[in-house]
Amino acid sequence: MDGFSKEERAAAWWATDSRRAASGQLMDVILEKRGEKERADLSEVEAVQMGLLMQPTIAQIFTETTKINTRPLDIAGTHRKHEWLRSHYDFLAEDGGLVEVKNYNAAVINKYSEPDEPIKLPEADYVQCLHEATVYGCSHVYFAVLFGGQRFRYWKLEFSDAEKEEFVQRAAQWWAYIHSGTLPPAENTDHLKAIHQRDNGHVVTATAQIEHACEALRKIKEQMSVLEDAEEKAKFIIQNFMGDKAELVSVAGDTLATWKTSKPSKKFDAKAMEKEIPETYSRYLRETSGSRRFLLK
Repeated sequence: MDGFSKEERAAAWWATDSRRAASGQLMDVILEKRGEKERADLSEVEAVQMGLLMQPTIAQIFTETTKINTRPLDIAGTHRKHEWLRSHYDFLAEDGGLVEVKNYNAAVINKYSEPDEPIKLPEADYVQCLHEATVYGCSHVYFAVLFGGQRFRYWKLEFSDAEKEEFVQRAAQWWAYIHSGTLPPAENTDHLKAIHQRDNGHVVTATAQIEHACEALRKIKEQMSVLEDAEEKAKFIIQNFMGDKAELVSVAGDTLATWKTSKPSKKFDAKAMEKEIPETYSRYLRETSGSRRFLLK
């Protein structure tokens, strides 16, 4: 959905929203649509830019591999019954199915099945394709991926009417959170931070279970401290041996570690600006709300 406005994103539940919800980011999507959290801008991320650039190429590889022609379907579709359920598409296959293309890192290929194996995909990919099929009204979606610019794989995902209807009910629950004022149960500390952004200044008395959790956390932190000390000592021994060398190899020639100088970069010097042009510096100061910091006493 590159190029879509914030208002367009908030006005409906899109395939990318379902993808994120299936990958554990439901809380973030809800808060973004409510305007309580800013959506990360990925337009300048090189991997995202390359993914968009590679779409026609991957579609062409799909056609050469399957002998199924495709055409771009760069439109925003709406479900025939549920106007809040929408989707953006990549390509339409000549057999009436959709083609969703991805450009992935080679390191994730082990999460996907090979052609002679039963279909296995991460849930986020599967749910995105199911969402698109549900909105468009087709029975199947070809999921085509180029891994690391070298290995091409595709899967034909077929969806029954019953599965699509079940998905609509699931998506309806997600969409309901946007307008009901409620939130799903938190699943991790990031979710809790998003829900409880500020403290109310009051004190709460711990239960026996919570006291036990505090003690368990204290012991874990002590163990982590011991491991961090051991890590620092081992790292010092290795780096001291390497000196100004960039790479450490074994007797057999295998790389054991690298200690390379990164490329120089430019950084804005706010302190220099404050010193040299204080009036301009102060004009651009903005107050931000404080974040909550958890400390185990």
